[in-house]
Order: sequence, then C-alpha cells, then structure tokens
Amino acid sequence: MNLNKMKWIGPLFPALFIGVFEFARHRFLHVISMNSGNVLVAVLTGLLFFIYFHAVFAWIQTLNAKLQQEKEELVIMKERDRIADELHDSIAQALFFMNIKAIEIDSALRKGKQPLTEITELQEAIKFTDTDIRQHIFDLHRMRQENIDLPDSIRKLAAAFQEQSGIKVDLDLRGDFHTELNHQKKSHLIRILREVLCNIRKHAKAEHVQVSLRESKNEYELMIKDDGEGFAADNLKGGKSSFGLKIMEERSKAIGAQFNLESFPGRGTLVSISMNLH
Repeated sequence: MNLNKMKWIGPLFPALFIGVFEFARHRFLHVISMNSGNVLVAVLTGLLFFIYFHAVFAWIQTLNAKLQQEKEELVIMKERDRIADELHDSIAQALFFMNIKAIEIDSALRKGKQPLTEITELQEAIKFTDTDIRQHIFDLHRMRQENIDLPDSIRKLAAAFQEQSGIKVDLDLRGDFHTELNHQKKSHLIRILREVLCNIRKHAKAEHVQVSLRESKNEYELMIKDDGEGFAADNLKGGKSSFGLKIMEERSKAIGAQFNLESFPGRGTLVSISMNLH
C-alpha cells in the first residue's frame, strides 16, 4: 500500500460498502428488517473501518520507524564525517608542528645548543594531540549509545578535562534531566561542552572553569565560563578560527537551542546554550 492508493481507498471505501449493503438489504427486505439492517450496517461499517484504519496506522508507524532509523543513521554518518575531518585537520597540523620542532631540535643539537624550549613545546604538542584523539574516540564510542545519563556524562567529561589540563572545574547541575530530553539533545549538549572545554584547554590559558546545567519546567541552560585571557568575539566571526564556533552553533540549532558567546580580552569567556522544550 502507498499514499496514492490510500488517498482513493479512504473516501471510496465507506460509500461503496454502504451502497452495496443497502442494495442487498432492499433485495432481501423480507429477510432483514429495517431496524436490524440499520444496526447491522452500523456494526459492520464500524468493524471494517476499525480493521482498515488499524492497518493504516500500523503501516504509518512502521514507515515512521524506518524514517527515524534512516534519519539517525544519516546523523551518525554526518557526525563520523565531521570527526574524520577534524581528526585529519588536527593531526595534520600537529604533525606539521612536531616536524618543525624536530627539525629545530636537530639543528640546535648540531650547533651544540640545548633545545630545551623546543623539546618542551614538542612534548606539549604530543600531549595535546593524544588528548584530542582520545576525545574523538570517546565520541565515536558513544555515538550508538541510546540511553545517555546527562549529569553523569558531564561529570566524567569534566573530570577527564581537569585531569588532562590541570584546570580546576566547578560543576553546578540542578534539575530533572530525564524528562523530555531525548538522546539527540543530550548527545549534542555533551558534544558542545566537549568542544568548549577543548577550546579552553588549547587557547584560553585559564586556571578555573565553571560548568552549570540547569533545568526548570523543561527549560534547559548549559553555561561554561572560564577565567582565561579571553578574546575579541567580534573578530572571531568570519575567520578560519570560527570553524569550531560554527559547529557549536549548528549543533545548538539542530536541537532548537539558542547559542550565545561572550568574551573580552583579559576577562574570560562565557558560552551559554538555552533550550525550551515547549
């Protein structure tokens, strides 16, 4: 059955059925009385309509489940492509930087100098690259997870960030996060948080980060604030460095949330994502 057939069967089916029944009743009027015929046609019509529409709704539910599955698979494919692109870019940049430092170390050793600064920078580059790869692998492992415990995931992400970066993280989680917040919304919130923390670790030079997630009457707000060196937010838009910002904005838009970033040189950065499920 397809939508085109349903469009014609729906209106024609009751008219044809009642017409055939009335013809048969008048043909055999001596067998079926008027009152009995009225009751019988009502019962049979209701029964057939129930069977017909039950089959229609079952078909629609099956179709909807297939469409939802295809949608989720498409989202996963896009997410894998994005992670692959990010891995390619980050690894390529990291390898290029590490190669430059290796050349500088080799050149310094040939001249009899101690390349302590270059070695330190090389160690930091290796450490950051290892962290990036681990975070991307973590995302890939979680991609198929259907039941995300949002508070627990945020705690684990904050703990891993604090251990890897040495930056202190304060958490403030308030509300009921198991109401109407589905898998997709939870997943996007976690990935936005991961992206923000990754940017803080790489660029902010912060000593302290505050992460809060609050829910009240199905209104959600995720806020990440750092005490780093900040930057001129207006200069970020439109440049190459705004790629991460665009990704976070797209993620927020995908779940019907509003994304906001505030930052000033020397005053840290505040990122907020607000969402109303109503």
